[in-house]
Amino acid sequence: MKFKSFTLAPLALAVALSACSEKQSSTQSAAVEQPKSAPVEVVVNQNKEFLDYIDSIAKDVLQRDPFSATSLGVTEEYVGQSFNDKISDMSQASVEHEKSENGRLQEALSMYDPANLSGTALTTYQLLKNSLELGESFKPILNGAFGAFSYFTPFPITHISGPHINLPRALQTEHPLTSEKDARDYISRLSAVKEEFTGLANVIKKDMEMGLLPPEFAVKGAIGFIEQFLSPSSEQHPLVVTFAARLKEGSDLSQEQVDELAAEVSEIVAARVYPGYEVLKDSLIDMLANASKNAGVWDLENGKELYQLALKNFGSGDKTAEEIHQLGLAEVDRIQKEMAAILKAEGYETDDVIGTYNKLSEEKRFLYDNNDEGRQKLLDDLNSQMANITDLLPNILVTLPKAGVEVRRISEFEQDGAPGGYYTPPSLDGSRPGIYWINLKDTADWPSFTLPTLTYHEASPGHHLQVTIAQEISDMPILRNLIWYSAYGEGWALYAEVLAKELGLYDSDAYGDLGRLQSELFRAARLVVDTGIHHKQWSREEAIEYMHGAVGGSLASVTREVERYSVWPGQACSYKLGQITILELREKARNQLGDKFDLRTFNDQVLIHGAISLPVLVEKIDTWLADQA
Repeated sequence: MKFKSFTLAPLALAVALSACSEKQSSTQSAAVEQPKSAPVEVVVNQNKEFLDYIDSIAKDVLQRDPFSATSLGVTEEYVGQSFNDKISDMSQASVEHEKSENGRLQEALSMYDPANLSGTALTTYQLLKNSLELGESFKPILNGAFGAFSYFTPFPITHISGPHINLPRALQTEHPLTSEKDARDYISRLSAVKEEFTGLANVIKKDMEMGLLPPEFAVKGAIGFIEQFLSPSSEQHPLVVTFAARLKEGSDLSQEQVDELAAEVSEIVAARVYPGYEVLKDSLIDMLANASKNAGVWDLENGKELYQLALKNFGSGDKTAEEIHQLGLAEVDRIQKEMAAILKAEGYETDDVIGTYNKLSEEKRFLYDNNDEGRQKLLDDLNSQMANITDLLPNILVTLPKAGVEVRRISEFEQDGAPGGYYTPPSLDGSRPGIYWINLKDTADWPSFTLPTLTYHEASPGHHLQVTIAQEISDMPILRNLIWYSAYGEGWALYAEVLAKELGLYDSDAYGDLGRLQSELFRAARLVVDTGIHHKQWSREEAIEYMHGAVGGSLASVTREVERYSVWPGQACSYKLGQITILELREKARNQLGDKFDLRTFNDQVLIHGAISLPVLVEKIDTWLADQA
């Protein structure tokens, strides 16, 4: 899920069986959540007034962030202007606007009394209040990466994130290409790259002045990405080749018209895109001279404060970095013991669980050929797994997803720095499905028994299920589609791996279950490594050594993960912190409801409010349990 000021991810909602659902209109739910002393009419009116105000904020945001409007699939009429022909303002003035917007919105929010709100309006108020207040804390210590509502990374440019990666990705996968107008909009967007990347270079200069320097390897990686991006001739660049292929397939234009437009795109790439990337590259070369030799943010001027805020943003609650570190160590030990039990049952040596697992992962019977045929076989197997899980979803949920999901390979030009797999949501208008992306640079990274769990995490019952259910919410503000709560979203996806186990998908697949445990082990080790890097001041090499020893897998894949944690401090902790919270809430509900506990209803309750922070999720589940009593 990619971002400029926001990390995009549609929100999740499901129908509650026994309690009032936010899928009802605010008017319907007002009678349930309103204070007894407040007249119903007052609550209803304030709900509408508040949601109308939030809608106006969303339109302003989408005007400033055109790619988010494209990604969501909203209309020009809704936004109030065209957007498919524009890219975001990346200047320092835009950063300052984000900071001032944070304060302005906090002041505006204070004009509303949450006692007079209910349903979706109340939840939105709670979330925005928390998000804006956290943003206020980040304001003095961040620059280019600051967002009025959200935090993801301290650095606007790294080897794996930033506009230099996100912009060409969005153009190739999300920009519509069904007509000549779409093609002209594409060209218009490319034409703006030089100016905006020049502004971004100035932002990087300001970051350097503030001492916000990524690790040296991250700067080198970003430079390497740009050099690879600039290496093809303009005629052969993916921005041109993909454009021509998509336009030919998706429009009624003749081959001659497609060729003429592709020639224009090639000219713009040479005249505007390449020079813009060169400017950005020069700024990164300047940064490299002073880049940090350390992997963690602890050596930044406000590094300790930054990391504690990052952990809070990603679901730590009241836990300290040291407590999270120790939690991770305990979880690693527990999961390794469960893996040992499976290996023993299959006749393998268990004194060295990870060493045995590594050897198992290298057995030819579990590996795909590292060629086009092998990669296609891997993709076919993933599609088969997604089809199998679909039939079982009624066993764990009442509300089922409607939008489709496709699995696609991460493009070759970005696979070196990309994660192993990730998910991008469908557009709200239904024109683009959810996409489950997988990195196939080296098929040895994916022994066949590891793939089912990845599928259940990224597609269903993980991210795709959560996201598509959310799109059925009738009164969910568009703005909340622009704010991603990682501990909730990633926590649900990791919890989904548990649900897959409970559905019996591993009952006759011991090796698949071993892959599931290794996946959970991976997330547990992230608690150790993330806090190790940013709290205990581990070096990049120390973190790689621990991670590789604790979880196995290829050294190359572990290295990519550790380098990711270095530039996204705290985010790697969100998976396990979110999963643990959901499992604790489920156990609480099971204990309180006894024979009345229903897994399908509970899971719907976790999803019913859309993407929310963990403190708000806890509050919502507690309210539901009180209603059941």
